[in-house]
Amino acid sequence: MNNPFQPILKAFIDALSKYSIKQEDVVGVDITPNYIRVAQLSEKPNGWLLEKMGYKYVSDQGDLNDIRDHQDEYVQKLRDLIVSANLDTANAAISIPITSAIVRTVTMPLMTDEEIESAIQYDSLWNNILQLDEKLEEYSIFWQVIRRDTSDNTMELLFVASKLSEINHYVQIAERAGLNPVVVDVRCFAIRNALKTQKHTFNGTTAIIEFGPNENYVLIVTDDAPFIYDIYVSDNDRALIQAGELEGEQGDRLYDRFAGQILQAFRAYDTKFGKNMIDRVLVVSPIQDKNAMMHQMRKCLDGYGIELFDPFSELQVPMNLDEIISSEPNTSVFTSVIGLAVRKVDIFGYYKYVTGVNNVNLLPNRDAVHGIERKKVLSKVGLIGFALVVSLFVVGTLMYQYFFNNTLSGQYQTAVQIENQLQIKEAALANLKSQKAKYTQMLDASKEFKSNQVGTYDLLAAVNQSVPGGVWFSTISFDSPNSLVIKGDAANDQVIVNFIDRLQKLPMVERASLQNMTLSGTPTPRKGGGAKQFEIRCTVNISADAAIKPITVSPSAEPANAQTVKAALYI
Repeated sequence: MNNPFQPILKAFIDALSKYSIKQEDVVGVDITPNYIRVAQLSEKPNGWLLEKMGYKYVSDQGDLNDIRDHQDEYVQKLRDLIVSANLDTANAAISIPITSAIVRTVTMPLMTDEEIESAIQYDSLWNNILQLDEKLEEYSIFWQVIRRDTSDNTMELLFVASKLSEINHYVQIAERAGLNPVVVDVRCFAIRNALKTQKHTFNGTTAIIEFGPNENYVLIVTDDAPFIYDIYVSDNDRALIQAGELEGEQGDRLYDRFAGQILQAFRAYDTKFGKNMIDRVLVVSPIQDKNAMMHQMRKCLDGYGIELFDPFSELQVPMNLDEIISSEPNTSVFTSVIGLAVRKVDIFGYYKYVTGVNNVNLLPNRDAVHGIERKKVLSKVGLIGFALVVSLFVVGTLMYQYFFNNTLSGQYQTAVQIENQLQIKEAALANLKSQKAKYTQMLDASKEFKSNQVGTYDLLAAVNQSVPGGVWFSTISFDSPNSLVIKGDAANDQVIVNFIDRLQKLPMVERASLQNMTLSGTPTPRKGGGAKQFEIRCTVNISADAAIKPITVSPSAEPANAQTVKAALYI
């Protein structure tokens, strides 16, 4: 059965999701072997504004293994950078190298999201469609359905994964530096996300090329499906790129080898997607001599529109940050950190509207992070809602008093008087009803009163007849309607035992038990003296339902050693 409130709830969650996306600030943190860069952006009606930015040099000759092996150095550099950049938020978006990620677009039978989740839960989905080197538990996995084709009964699913050990190198650096990682992206997708800052959407096919000592690939995204082609660079070529020795014949040969693989990637893309031409090629590289690099790229890739990716081309940049940007001869190095800075914390499912590579998040504990951030947003929304309700109440009250107070004042006063009189009469009526109920209860109870004096007398007479020689009573009392307590002195233990046996045989005694027995502390005036003091409790059955009150009864007959006893009884 469909929930009639489902559309309303869905609309509310969608609105709350879009609101939370706009409210959550994230700082982009780009950790590379040579530099650490940070950036913080805010989205304005007329475009994106660069609010905070900075970078720290780490090493000239570093490689990706240094991030793992010299973590303390990167942590300290990032701490210093956080202070110098004066960041406003601790929520951070970081990225991992494409070499640490597995990215695939999988065509599979049509399934609903619930069916996919169920298959993932029972570990049957990825094992059937993917061949991973390690166990699934050792990977952080992100997936999203890119498109569904009901006519073919198939769908395309984006699968992105990375080993937890690889991700944790970067997450730990951010956490130890005092940041709260909320997004872990793949570097190539972070670079592409920098296109979001451009106001004018490019409708053609764009290829992104990264050329450097550590990352070399071609990325083309078509209809949210990524095409990634890894470019092989030998260790010798990496050393040349790292040293910036790209002039002369050796540099020409390096660019020829690189461009040859790019053209091969373009041909593979044309074959897979049936596209005839790449409309635009954006290059990202840490090479300092950007003019020489672009000259070589354009020469080797003649016929393609080769451009250096400038992430600041349409950003609003404050004057105080111009110096930081202008100090870097090749501004494309900031592309990844700008792309990370546009990411948001998806805590209410906003990115179901934004599919594909814009939504990748490999953070291992992202569900827990989303839960924390969700509570923050709901608390903020709750406070806003409460303030709004209070404001509406105050405004409504003032309007009511202003417009209606004069005309309804007389009627209001009359109504108040009537209400006061009604409350007085209702209180008096309630008091009368209470007294009536009390008296009625007393009368009903009095009808049920019965006396148990005869039964009590018979019980005491039987007890008196059961007293053996050598026993003397001090008190007999009822501490409840069915409990008789006998206290006294006895010559020895045996006579106490005999007395209990006799009591147990009485038809009105259900059980007789010795509560305590002590040596007598003072001499007794009785003949023979009492060596023991005792207390016996009897559970009795006197057929009487009435309440009991204390009376004093003396036994009518005595055995040979009987004594007069004062007993507190109940009737």
